[in-house]
Amino acid sequence: MEKVRIGMIGLGGVAHYGHLAGYLESTGYEITAVCDINEEHLHSMGDECGVPMDHRFTDYRDLIACEDVDAVDIATWNSVHCEIAKAAALAGKPFSVEKPVGMNYAESYDLQQTAAEKKVPSFVCLSWRYRPYTRYVKYLISGGKLGKLYHIYVRCIKESGLWPGRKREWRFDKSRAASGVLGDLGSHMIDIVRFWGQEFTSVYANSGIIIKERPSEETGEILPVDTDDWCNMIAELESGVSCTINLTRCATTVSDIIQFEVYGEKGRLVYTYEGGEQSILFVDNETKKSEWLTPPEEFNAIQSQSYINLVQGIEDEYTAKIEQGVACQAVIDAALRSTEEHRVVTIAEITGECK
Repeated sequence: MEKVRIGMIGLGGVAHYGHLAGYLESTGYEITAVCDINEEHLHSMGDECGVPMDHRFTDYRDLIACEDVDAVDIATWNSVHCEIAKAAALAGKPFSVEKPVGMNYAESYDLQQTAAEKKVPSFVCLSWRYRPYTRYVKYLISGGKLGKLYHIYVRCIKESGLWPGRKREWRFDKSRAASGVLGDLGSHMIDIVRFWGQEFTSVYANSGIIIKERPSEETGEILPVDTDDWCNMIAELESGVSCTINLTRCATTVSDIIQFEVYGEKGRLVYTYEGGEQSILFVDNETKKSEWLTPPEEFNAIQSQSYINLVQGIEDEYTAKIEQGVACQAVIDAALRSTEEHRVVTIAEITGECK
């Protein structure tokens, strides 16, 4: 099978340390073009990937039109995700887009419809479903390890919003991000709950901003922050399982903790990620005995390889296509509306507005 020729659009940290790092562990591809409005990023990535100067673009339209690009990889700020992905779909080119898919459900759903009409493979970077531990938990839950589920508690706790001198980058700008931790971190947490077989029906949420001003990246001028630093969600799931999700980027003494705690009739399962270290603890309800579980090698995966495979017509039950990202977007929109209107918002209320 011929190699997939990939053009990368948006060449910041996520593209470099996430997407490119994944490609370098993958097979069946080559990076043939790059695009960024920041010329320093453009040429740094271009040099690293060996992309010739005439395949380094500052306008995404030129990259999409490039005859040496078969598929597009998008890692820009949120406000242009759908615009770029839709342009790729209309050109008949598969796309991979960072999460959240868009600024709201309406534009994300429109992108989904376009991809379907053009029969273009579409991929969303919901990267937590490509980790062996979360895949193994899915296997355990689906296999009945916990029996009937009762509760799911999710915590995503970071200190990144408290880094000294952190500027008002796009994540702190509502016009480019739409939301803060809710979209940036919450999209992953929402997706994993869905990945484990649960569907959201309604959300009640509240959120807030702790660091209310930050210096501009361009001028150093102090500007207001208008995206959430923290968000707490109480969700109703279709199955009747109770679910709470706690998100923050302003925790002290903690660099990075993500934890899923699942209670069922047969016991309790706790998946913990802390500073790169991961573990799964199972406590049996009948014997009260604990055991540490390790994913077999068969659960290993690489997000970038999954995208390459999808473009080549290969997918599996774990692959996150546009439908998965749009479903997460509906929950994000419901949570945003809930925080604004101080009420429970149903997912059907959000999705019904586009039918």
